[in-house]
Amino acid sequence: MTTGTTLLRQVLTWVSVPLGIFWLISAFIDYDIAKRYVNVAYDRALLESALDIGRQVRVLRGRIYVDLPEVAIQMLRTRENGQLYYLVTGPDGEYITGEPDIKPAQPTPTGQPSYYDDVYRGHAVRVAAIQLPVETEDVRGQVTVHVIENQSPRSELIRELAAGFALPQALLAIFAFLFVWYAVKRALSPLALLRQEIEQRSHRDLSPLPVSHVPAEVRPVIEAMNALLQRLSAAMSSQQRFIADAAHQLRTPIAGLRTQTELALRLSSPDEVHASLIQLQTAAAHATHLVNQLLSLARAEPSAGHAQPVDTIDMAGLARATTTEWVPRALDHGIDLGFEGPEIPLNIKGDSFLLHEMLGNLIDNAVRYTQRGGRVTVRIARTADIVEVGVEDNGPGIPEGEREAVLERFHRVLGTGVDGCGLGLAIVREIVVRHGGNIRLLAGPGNRGTLAQVTLPATA
Repeated sequence: MTTGTTLLRQVLTWVSVPLGIFWLISAFIDYDIAKRYVNVAYDRALLESALDIGRQVRVLRGRIYVDLPEVAIQMLRTRENGQLYYLVTGPDGEYITGEPDIKPAQPTPTGQPSYYDDVYRGHAVRVAAIQLPVETEDVRGQVTVHVIENQSPRSELIRELAAGFALPQALLAIFAFLFVWYAVKRALSPLALLRQEIEQRSHRDLSPLPVSHVPAEVRPVIEAMNALLQRLSAAMSSQQRFIADAAHQLRTPIAGLRTQTELALRLSSPDEVHASLIQLQTAAAHATHLVNQLLSLARAEPSAGHAQPVDTIDMAGLARATTTEWVPRALDHGIDLGFEGPEIPLNIKGDSFLLHEMLGNLIDNAVRYTQRGGRVTVRIARTADIVEVGVEDNGPGIPEGEREAVLERFHRVLGTGVDGCGLGLAIVREIVVRHGGNIRLLAGPGNRGTLAQVTLPATA
């Protein structure tokens, strides 16, 4: 079927084509049956006429003749089924009576009739021939009686019978077609109502479609659409929440930049202008960090996953390289940053860019919230089918009641005195969940500091 064809039209096409084929086959069979029975009936009548003529064969003084009254001859020629012609020949094929231009039949056993089609005087005819014995004192042998009739009456009767059979069957096929059309149209009416409801909906209405009155065969499709609408609604809500949160968080650094700029414009002392520019630089760096975190969070959203490649990643090598990148910044903060892990590859399926972002955020979060002289350790190992990544610090730690909350966007623990935007751990969770893993925040050794523990499914 071509694109755009309605389901109703497809069903009717698939129904009408077999119905038409079956009707043609049935009509052919009916015609063959009618022809067979009509030929049998006409041939029997034709044989009876030949036998009637044969009963009138006489022998007189050694001469064979047919004692057929003129009235009988007229009756044969004007019978209801059509005009008959006959020919009677003797034992040696000699002409006795009838139409001499009739072609004699091939010899057949005595008493056994033969039937065949021929052309006589430009018309299609049916011929019945039978040999009958003649036994007298003067003549011994058999005579052959031929009777022919025009085939037009029997052909017309065959057509009438075949039409009589075919017409009711055609009406039955048409009735079946109309019934199927009505039944399918009635069955599809809930879909028409559903289409009208969808057309009348606002683009903001993502509520589930009703499934109570749709056919059972279509219900899985509607349920799948409802599931898609639910995911789309959740994605739109997440997007709207993200936009609102981003606008709210960006408002503060932008306002700070504007305030510092206005203040710098009013200052005249170079030292004061320099101090104000340092404040501007700090505010701009904070805004840049916030924008980068927002972009990372947007890339980590599930809705962005279709554009990201999924490759086999050596998580141990990636963790070692990421830790090495963060060593200079850790030293600037007076932090001892170390790495513990095997030299062999620990493979997982994932996006190397996002996994690098996840490790960077974990290390950044640990370095930011650990006091100078502190220690941050990145560990990685494999247990069964799980790759475990842990970032441990000996900083002030996170209260147990807030360990789940800090995984939410823009949530920060009060009283830390550390600049941040509250997105780092939220980004980590989005990336971990997207890779089929899990993240937990635990207390460090001796109930001091924080251990961020990430588990990811391993591959061979």
